Amino acid sequence: MSHELRTPLNAILGFSELLLDQTAGPLAEKQKRWVDFIQKGGRHLLQLINDILDLSKIEAGQVELDVESFLVEVATPEVISNIRPLLMEKKISLTSRIEPELVVLADRLRFKQILYNLLSNAVKFTPMGGQVAIEASRSGDQVRFALIDNGIGIDPQHQHIIFEEFRQVESPDGTVKEGTGLGLAITRRLVEQQGGKITVESELGKGAKFIFTLPLGQSHAVVQIPSAAVPAPSKSKQPIVLVVDDEAQDRELLANYLSPEGYRIVTAAPGDEAIAKARDLRPDVITLDILMSTGSGWEMLYQLRNTPETAKTPIVVVSIVDQRRLGFSLGAAEYLVKPVSKEILLEALSRHIISDGKTSFTCLIIDDDQETLRLVSEVLNSVGCAPVAIDNGKNALEFLKEHKVDVILLDL
Repeated sequence: MSHELRTPLNAILGFSELLLDQTAGPLAEKQKRWVDFIQKGGRHLLQLINDILDLSKIEAGQVELDVESFLVEVATPEVISNIRPLLMEKKISLTSRIEPELVVLADRLRFKQILYNLLSNAVKFTPMGGQVAIEASRSGDQVRFALIDNGIGIDPQHQHIIFEEFRQVESPDGTVKEGTGLGLAITRRLVEQQGGKITVESELGKGAKFIFTLPLGQSHAVVQIPSAAVPAPSKSKQPIVLVVDDEAQDRELLANYLSPEGYRIVTAAPGDEAIAKARDLRPDVITLDILMSTGSGWEMLYQLRNTPETAKTPIVVVSIVDQRRLGFSLGAAEYLVKPVSKEILLEALSRHIISDGKTSFTCLIIDDDQETLRLVSEVLNSVGCAPVAIDNGKNALEFLKEHKVDVILLDL
Protein backbone atom coordinates (compact mmCIF):
# COMPACT_ATOMS: atom_id res chain seq x y z
CA MET A 1 0.00 0.00 0.00
CA SER A 2 2.86 2.35 0.82
CA HIS A 3 4.36 1.78 -2.63
CA GLU A 4 1.10 2.12 -4.57
CA LEU A 5 0.25 5.42 -2.87
CA ARG A 6 3.68 7.02 -2.64
CA THR A 7 4.82 6.30 -6.20
CA PRO A 8 2.31 8.60 -7.97
CA LEU A 9 2.63 11.19 -5.19
CA ASN A 10 6.39 11.30 -5.71
CA ALA A 11 5.82 12.40 -9.31
CA ILE A 12 3.03 14.84 -8.43
CA LEU A 13 4.97 16.62 -5.68
CA GLY A 14 8.36 16.47 -7.41
CA PHE A 15 7.36 17.81 -10.80
CA SER A 16 4.97 20.42 -9.41
CA GLU A 17 7.86 21.66 -7.25
CA LEU A 18 10.00 21.97 -10.38
CA LEU A 19 7.21 23.88 -12.12
CA LEU A 20 6.99 26.32 -9.20
CA ASP A 21 10.79 26.78 -9.34
CA GLN A 22 10.22 27.74 -13.00
CA THR A 23 13.35 25.86 -14.09
CA ALA A 24 11.62 24.85 -17.35
CA GLY A 25 10.38 28.37 -18.06
CA PRO A 26 8.21 31.12 -16.52
CA LEU A 27 4.61 30.51 -15.46
CA ALA A 28 1.70 32.91 -15.67
CA GLU A 29 0.21 34.01 -12.34
CA LYS A 30 -2.85 31.81 -12.85
CA GLN A 31 -0.60 28.81 -13.64
CA LYS A 32 1.47 29.41 -10.48
CA ARG A 33 -1.71 29.50 -8.44
CA TRP A 34 -2.97 26.25 -9.96
CA VAL A 35 0.36 24.45 -9.45
CA ASP A 36 0.38 25.72 -5.85
CA PHE A 37 -3.07 24.10 -5.39
CA ILE A 38 -1.60 20.82 -6.73
CA GLN A 39 1.31 21.09 -4.26
CA LYS A 40 -0.95 21.77 -1.28
CA GLY A 41 -3.34 18.97 -2.21
CA GLY A 42 -0.46 16.55 -2.73
CA ARG A 43 1.15 17.43 0.59
CA HIS A 44 -2.16 17.00 2.40
CA LEU A 45 -2.64 13.59 0.80
CA LEU A 46 0.94 12.60 1.68
CA GLN A 47 0.33 13.61 5.30
CA LEU A 48 -2.79 11.46 5.39
CA ILE A 49 -0.90 8.48 3.93
CA ASN A 50 1.98 8.94 6.37
CA ASP A 51 -0.41 9.18 9.33
CA ILE A 52 -2.35 6.06 8.32
CA LEU A 53 0.88 4.08 7.84
CA ASP A 54 2.23 5.39 11.14
CA LEU A 55 -0.93 4.35 12.97
CA SER A 56 -0.86 0.93 11.29
CA LYS A 57 2.74 0.36 12.39
CA ILE A 58 1.91 1.37 15.96
CA GLU A 59 -1.14 -0.92 16.06
CA ALA A 60 0.90 -3.81 14.65
CA GLY A 61 3.67 -3.24 17.21
CA GLN A 62 6.19 -2.54 14.46
CA VAL A 63 7.42 0.86 15.67
CA GLU A 64 11.03 0.53 16.81
CA LEU A 65 11.96 3.13 19.43
CA ASP A 66 15.58 4.28 19.75
CA VAL A 67 15.40 5.54 23.33
CA GLU A 68 18.17 7.84 24.55
CA SER A 69 18.80 10.67 27.03
CA PHE A 70 18.92 14.11 25.43
CA LEU A 71 18.51 17.74 26.40
CA VAL A 72 15.05 19.16 25.81
CA GLU A 73 16.50 22.63 25.07
CA VAL A 74 18.58 21.13 22.23
CA ALA A 75 15.80 19.12 20.54
CA THR A 76 13.05 21.75 20.81
CA PRO A 77 14.48 24.56 18.59
CA GLU A 78 14.51 22.26 15.55
CA VAL A 79 10.76 21.68 15.90
CA ILE A 80 10.14 25.41 16.42
CA SER A 81 12.09 26.27 13.26
CA ASN A 82 9.88 23.87 11.28
CA ILE A 83 6.71 25.45 12.66
CA ARG A 84 7.90 29.07 12.30
CA PRO A 85 6.47 29.64 8.78
CA LEU A 86 2.99 28.76 10.11
CA LEU A 87 3.48 31.13 13.06
CA MET A 88 4.57 33.98 10.78
CA GLU A 89 1.68 33.41 8.40
CA LYS A 90 -0.84 33.93 11.23
CA LYS A 91 1.31 36.43 13.19
CA ILE A 92 1.20 34.17 16.25
CA SER A 93 3.78 34.75 18.97
CA LEU A 94 5.50 31.71 20.51
CA THR A 95 7.10 31.71 23.94
CA SER A 96 9.27 28.91 25.26
CA ARG A 97 9.80 28.26 28.98
CA ILE A 98 12.08 25.23 29.32
CA GLU A 99 13.88 24.36 32.53
CA PRO A 100 17.68 24.54 31.90
CA GLU A 101 19.65 21.28 31.62
CA LEU A 102 16.41 19.27 31.51
CA VAL A 103 17.06 15.75 30.19
CA VAL A 104 14.33 13.47 28.80
CA LEU A 105 14.56 9.73 28.10
CA ALA A 106 12.78 9.11 24.80
CA ASP A 107 13.11 8.42 21.10
CA ARG A 108 14.44 11.74 19.78
CA LEU A 109 12.67 11.49 16.40
CA ARG A 110 9.33 10.50 17.93
CA PHE A 111 9.67 13.23 20.58
CA LYS A 112 9.97 15.80 17.80
CA GLN A 113 6.95 14.26 16.08
CA ILE A 114 4.87 14.57 19.28
CA LEU A 115 5.93 18.17 19.78
CA TYR A 116 5.33 19.09 16.15
CA ASN A 117 1.84 17.51 16.13
CA LEU A 118 0.80 19.44 19.24
CA LEU A 119 2.38 22.71 18.11
CA SER A 120 0.85 22.60 14.61
CA ASN A 121 -2.51 21.78 16.22
CA ALA A 122 -2.21 24.80 18.52
CA VAL A 123 -1.35 27.08 15.58
CA LYS A 124 -4.23 25.69 13.51
CA PHE A 125 -6.84 26.53 16.18
CA THR A 126 -5.36 29.86 17.29
CA PRO A 127 -6.64 33.01 15.56
CA MET A 128 -4.52 35.65 13.81
CA GLY A 129 -2.25 37.49 16.25
CA GLY A 130 -2.75 34.86 18.96
CA GLN A 131 -0.29 33.31 21.40
CA VAL A 132 1.20 29.84 21.85
CA ALA A 133 3.56 28.70 24.62
CA ILE A 134 5.73 25.65 25.34
CA GLU A 135 6.60 24.75 28.93
CA ALA A 136 8.85 21.95 30.15
CA SER A 137 9.85 21.17 33.73
CA ARG A 138 10.84 18.31 35.98
CA SER A 139 8.03 16.55 37.87
CA GLY A 140 9.42 13.76 40.06
CA ASP A 141 10.86 11.08 37.79
CA GLN A 142 9.03 12.53 34.78
CA VAL A 143 9.42 15.53 32.50
CA ARG A 144 6.17 17.49 32.19
CA PHE A 145 5.47 19.30 28.91
CA ALA A 146 2.64 21.76 28.34
CA LEU A 147 1.49 23.25 25.01
CA ILE A 148 -0.77 26.25 25.66
CA ASP A 149 -2.75 28.37 23.19
CA ASN A 150 -5.42 31.06 23.37
CA GLY A 151 -7.42 29.62 20.48
CA ILE A 152 -11.01 28.51 20.09
CA GLY A 153 -10.82 25.91 22.85
CA ILE A 154 -12.59 22.55 23.14
CA ASP A 155 -15.97 21.92 24.67
CA PRO A 156 -15.55 19.59 27.74
CA GLN A 157 -18.11 17.14 26.31
CA HIS A 158 -15.91 16.66 23.22
CA GLN A 159 -12.54 16.34 24.95
CA HIS A 160 -12.76 12.56 25.29
CA ILE A 161 -13.01 12.02 21.51
CA ILE A 162 -10.15 14.17 20.21
CA PHE A 163 -7.59 11.39 20.81
CA GLU A 164 -9.62 8.89 18.78
CA GLU A 165 -8.82 8.03 15.16
CA PHE A 166 -10.45 10.16 12.43
CA ARG A 167 -12.27 12.31 14.99
CA GLN A 168 -12.24 16.09 14.68
CA VAL A 169 -14.15 18.69 16.66
CA GLU A 170 -16.11 21.38 14.87
CA SER A 171 -15.22 25.04 15.31
CA PRO A 172 -17.86 27.29 16.92
CA ASP A 173 -18.89 28.39 13.41
CA GLY A 174 -19.69 24.77 12.50
CA THR A 175 -16.67 24.19 10.27
CA VAL A 176 -13.97 21.55 10.62
CA LYS A 177 -10.33 22.58 10.18
CA GLU A 178 -8.28 20.85 7.48
CA GLY A 179 -6.45 17.80 8.81
CA THR A 180 -6.40 14.02 8.85
CA GLY A 181 -8.04 13.46 12.21
CA LEU A 182 -5.10 11.20 13.12
CA GLY A 183 -2.50 13.56 14.58
CA LEU A 184 -3.68 13.42 18.19
CA ALA A 185 -4.41 9.67 18.02
CA ILE A 186 -0.82 9.02 16.89
CA THR A 187 0.54 11.50 19.46
CA ARG A 188 -1.27 9.74 22.33
CA ARG A 189 0.03 6.32 21.29
CA LEU A 190 3.61 7.56 20.88
CA VAL A 191 3.52 9.18 24.32
CA GLU A 192 2.09 6.05 25.96
CA GLN A 193 4.56 3.74 24.17
CA GLN A 194 7.38 5.70 25.79
CA GLY A 195 5.97 5.46 29.31
CA GLY A 196 4.12 8.77 29.43
CA LYS A 197 0.57 10.15 29.54
CA ILE A 198 -1.25 12.91 27.68
CA THR A 199 -4.25 14.97 28.80
CA VAL A 200 -6.05 18.16 27.79
CA GLU A 201 -7.49 21.07 29.78
CA SER A 202 -9.75 23.46 27.90
CA GLU A 203 -12.86 25.61 27.87
CA LEU A 204 -14.75 26.70 24.79
CA GLY A 205 -13.46 30.10 23.62
CA LYS A 206 -10.62 30.15 26.17
CA GLY A 207 -7.86 28.17 24.47
CA ALA A 208 -6.45 24.77 25.25
CA LYS A 209 -3.60 23.27 27.26
CA PHE A 210 -2.22 19.88 26.22
CA ILE A 211 -0.04 18.23 28.88
CA PHE A 212 2.14 15.18 28.32
CA THR A 213 4.84 13.46 30.33
CA LEU A 214 7.89 11.39 29.43
CA PRO A 215 10.49 9.68 31.65
CA LEU A 216 13.29 11.80 33.07
CA GLY A 217 16.69 11.07 31.52
CA GLN A 218 20.19 10.97 33.03
CA SER A 219 22.39 14.00 32.36
CA HIS A 220 25.58 11.88 32.33
CA ALA A 221 24.12 9.80 29.47
CA VAL A 222 23.69 12.79 27.16
CA VAL A 223 26.10 12.72 24.22
CA GLN A 224 26.59 15.73 21.96
CA ILE A 225 26.92 14.88 18.28
CA PRO A 226 29.18 17.41 16.57
CA SER A 227 27.74 19.17 13.54
CA ALA A 228 29.72 19.54 10.36
CA ALA A 229 29.50 22.07 7.58
CA VAL A 230 27.91 20.67 4.44
CA PRO A 231 30.41 21.06 1.58
CA ALA A 232 29.32 22.40 -1.80
CA PRO A 233 30.14 20.67 -5.09
CA SER A 234 33.65 21.43 -6.31
CA LYS A 235 33.98 24.24 -8.83
CA SER A 236 37.12 22.77 -10.34
CA LYS A 237 35.55 19.39 -10.98
CA GLN A 238 31.91 18.74 -11.77
CA PRO A 239 30.81 15.85 -9.51
CA ILE A 240 29.19 12.94 -11.34
CA VAL A 241 25.96 11.47 -9.98
CA LEU A 242 24.71 8.18 -11.43
CA VAL A 243 20.92 7.97 -11.04
CA VAL A 244 19.66 4.35 -11.09
CA ASP A 245 15.89 3.88 -11.23
CA ASP A 246 13.57 1.75 -13.36
CA GLU A 247 11.02 4.58 -13.62
CA ALA A 248 11.91 7.05 -16.40
CA GLN A 249 9.92 9.84 -14.73
CA ASP A 250 11.84 9.39 -11.46
CA ARG A 251 15.18 9.49 -13.28
CA GLU A 252 14.12 12.71 -15.00
CA LEU A 253 12.92 14.21 -11.72
CA LEU A 254 16.22 13.60 -9.89
CA ALA A 255 18.21 14.82 -12.91
CA ASN A 256 16.22 18.07 -12.94
CA TYR A 257 16.79 18.49 -9.21
CA LEU A 258 20.55 18.07 -9.47
CA SER A 259 21.68 19.45 -12.85
CA PRO A 260 21.10 23.15 -11.99
CA GLU A 261 23.16 22.69 -8.80
CA GLY A 262 26.42 21.88 -10.58
CA TYR A 263 26.24 18.09 -10.81
CA ARG A 264 26.84 16.10 -13.99
CA ILE A 265 23.99 13.61 -14.21
CA VAL A 266 24.14 10.18 -15.82
CA THR A 267 21.03 8.00 -15.67
CA ALA A 268 20.68 4.24 -16.02
CA ALA A 269 18.04 1.57 -15.76
CA PRO A 270 18.84 -1.06 -13.11
CA GLY A 271 20.84 -4.14 -14.02
CA ASP A 272 23.89 -4.68 -16.17
CA GLU A 273 23.64 -1.19 -17.70
CA ALA A 274 23.90 0.48 -14.29
CA ILE A 275 26.77 -1.74 -13.13
CA ALA A 276 28.68 -1.05 -16.38
CA LYS A 277 28.20 2.71 -16.14
CA ALA A 278 29.20 2.72 -12.47
CA ARG A 279 32.35 0.72 -13.28
CA ASP A 280 33.34 2.88 -16.29
CA LEU A 281 32.39 6.35 -15.03
CA ARG A 282 33.47 6.00 -11.38
CA PRO A 283 30.76 8.46 -10.24
CA ASP A 284 31.15 10.47 -7.05
CA VAL A 285 27.73 9.31 -5.80
CA ILE A 286 25.14 6.76 -6.94
CA THR A 287 21.44 7.16 -6.20
CA LEU A 288 19.60 3.84 -6.22
CA ASP A 289 15.95 2.85 -6.07
CA ILE A 290 15.29 -0.42 -4.23
CA LEU A 291 11.86 -1.46 -5.49
CA MET A 292 12.27 -2.50 -9.14
CA SER A 293 10.01 -4.26 -11.60
CA THR A 294 13.00 -6.22 -12.95
CA GLY A 295 15.23 -7.72 -10.27
CA SER A 296 16.00 -6.47 -6.79
CA GLY A 297 17.56 -3.19 -5.71
CA TRP A 298 19.05 -4.97 -2.70
CA GLU A 299 20.91 -7.27 -5.09
CA MET A 300 22.17 -4.24 -7.03
CA LEU A 301 23.33 -2.58 -3.82
CA TYR A 302 25.22 -5.75 -2.91
CA GLN A 303 26.78 -5.96 -6.40
CA LEU A 304 27.90 -2.33 -6.34
CA ARG A 305 29.44 -2.81 -2.91
CA ASN A 306 31.29 -5.93 -4.12
CA THR A 307 32.58 -4.48 -7.39
CA PRO A 308 36.14 -3.18 -6.82
CA GLU A 309 35.59 -0.04 -8.93
CA THR A 310 32.47 0.99 -6.94
CA ALA A 311 33.16 -0.52 -3.51
CA LYS A 312 33.95 2.90 -2.01
CA THR A 313 31.40 4.95 -3.95
CA PRO A 314 28.72 6.40 -1.63
CA ILE A 315 25.31 4.98 -2.52
CA VAL A 316 22.25 7.04 -1.61
CA VAL A 317 19.11 4.90 -1.61
CA VAL A 318 16.06 6.85 -2.82
CA SER A 319 13.09 4.53 -2.57
CA ILE A 320 9.43 4.06 -1.74
CA VAL A 321 10.42 1.14 0.50
CA ASP A 322 11.26 2.24 4.05
CA GLN A 323 13.83 -0.33 5.19
CA ARG A 324 16.65 1.87 6.41
CA ARG A 325 18.29 -0.71 8.64
CA LEU A 326 18.63 -3.24 5.86
CA GLY A 327 19.89 -0.53 3.51
CA PHE A 328 22.59 0.63 5.90
CA SER A 329 23.58 -2.93 6.74
CA LEU A 330 24.18 -3.59 3.02
CA GLY A 331 26.36 -0.52 2.68
CA ALA A 332 24.09 2.40 1.79
CA ALA A 333 25.57 5.76 2.79
CA GLU A 334 22.16 7.49 2.99
CA TYR A 335 18.56 6.26 2.91
CA LEU A 336 15.84 8.62 1.70
CA VAL A 337 12.15 7.64 1.41
CA LYS A 338 10.16 8.97 -1.54
CA PRO A 339 8.70 11.50 -2.03
CA VAL A 340 12.01 13.33 -1.48
CA SER A 341 12.24 17.11 -1.65
CA LYS A 342 14.97 18.80 -3.66
CA GLU A 343 16.57 20.30 -0.54
CA ILE A 344 16.83 16.98 1.30
CA LEU A 345 18.34 15.26 -1.75
CA LEU A 346 20.94 18.02 -2.26
CA GLU A 347 21.89 17.96 1.42
CA ALA A 348 22.31 14.16 1.37
CA LEU A 349 24.52 14.24 -1.73
CA SER A 350 26.67 17.12 -0.54
CA ARG A 351 27.55 15.20 2.62
CA HIS A 352 29.33 12.62 0.47
CA ILE A 353 31.18 14.86 -1.97
CA ILE A 354 33.98 16.90 -0.44
CA SER A 355 35.32 20.08 -2.04
CA ASP A 356 38.12 18.50 -4.07
CA GLY A 357 35.75 16.03 -5.70
CA LYS A 358 36.90 12.95 -3.76
CA THR A 359 34.33 10.63 -2.26
CA SER A 360 34.08 9.78 1.42
CA PHE A 361 36.12 7.10 3.15
CA THR A 362 34.66 3.87 4.50
CA CYS A 363 34.85 3.11 8.21
CA LEU A 364 34.03 -0.21 9.86
CA ILE A 365 32.67 0.15 13.41
CA ILE A 366 32.77 -2.97 15.61
CA ASP A 367 30.94 -2.74 18.93
CA ASP A 368 28.39 -4.95 20.71
CA ASP A 369 26.50 -1.91 22.06
CA GLN A 370 23.74 -0.82 19.66
CA GLU A 371 23.56 2.71 21.08
CA THR A 372 27.30 3.18 20.46
CA LEU A 373 26.99 1.86 16.92
CA ARG A 374 24.19 4.33 16.21
CA LEU A 375 26.02 7.25 17.80
CA VAL A 376 29.35 6.66 16.06
CA SER A 377 27.57 6.09 12.74
CA GLU A 378 25.79 9.44 13.08
CA VAL A 379 29.01 11.26 13.95
CA LEU A 380 30.89 9.71 11.02
CA ASN A 381 27.99 10.35 8.62
CA SER A 382 28.05 14.02 9.58
CA VAL A 383 31.67 14.41 8.47
CA GLY A 384 31.34 12.61 5.13
CA CYS A 385 32.33 9.08 6.12
CA ALA A 386 30.46 5.98 4.97
CA PRO A 387 30.11 3.85 8.14
CA VAL A 388 29.50 0.10 8.25
CA ALA A 389 28.31 -1.03 11.71
CA ILE A 390 28.78 -4.64 12.90
CA ASP A 391 28.00 -5.82 16.42
CA ASN A 392 30.49 -8.69 16.84
CA GLY A 393 34.04 -9.60 15.88
CA LYS A 394 33.27 -12.85 14.05
CA ASN A 395 30.92 -11.14 11.58
CA ALA A 396 33.40 -8.31 11.18
CA LEU A 397 36.16 -10.74 10.17
CA GLU A 398 33.84 -12.37 7.64
CA PHE A 399 32.98 -8.92 6.25
CA LEU A 400 36.67 -8.00 5.91
CA LYS A 401 37.37 -11.11 3.83
CA GLU A 402 35.29 -9.62 1.03
CA HIS A 403 35.42 -5.86 1.63
CA LYS A 404 38.17 -3.30 1.97
CA VAL A 405 37.74 -0.42 4.41
CA ASP A 406 39.86 2.67 5.12
CA VAL A 407 39.47 2.76 8.90
CA ILE A 408 38.34 0.36 11.63
CA LEU A 409 36.96 1.49 14.99
CA LEU A 410 37.07 -1.44 17.40
CA ASP A 411 35.71 -1.89 20.91
CA LEU A 412 37.84 -4.37 22.88
